[in-house]
Amino acid sequence: METERMGRCARLAWDHAVEARSGGRIERPGVMTAHLLLGVLKEPACAGGLILAKMGVDLAVVLAHTEFVLLHGRRRDGVDDAPVDYAGVPHTPAARAVLDYSLEEAALFSETYPIGTEHILLGLLRVPAGAGCRVLGFFGIDEARARSTRDEFWQVLRLEE
Repeated sequence: METERMGRCARLAWDHAVEARSGGRIERPGVMTAHLLLGVLKEPACAGGLILAKMGVDLAVVLAHTEFVLLHGRRRDGVDDAPVDYAGVPHTPAARAVLDYSLEEAALFSETYPIGTEHILLGLLRVPAGAGCRVLGFFGIDEARARSTRDEFWQVLRLEE
């Protein structure tokens, strides 16, 4: 799959995640789920950001918390999982799972539907051990609520005119 199934917004979010992982103060051995969340939050006019905003989330506050977790969070056991490749970039196994789940989420609409930030958001919520899911949970966001809000959002997109 890699990145060719990503729509414009998902690709921008993934690019933000990759840049945050290696581009400065949040350097990690691989893209983490929190990096993917960071990418979604940095595209507030895309579906994932709009869904979170509809759920009452202050995107700037969640972004600040996510950056804090990336800067200061550490595994309790001190052992990092070996990175896995995704489009030539190392990712944690959890982040890779999020991207695989996002493809599944897009395929629920149609086999050729492009991955959007809403699918990345749902993928994040399907990996409960990931930092991205834990940050979202801290703000009261769970998979069922996000999926319901996404479904409402899709109903708005079905124009009758």
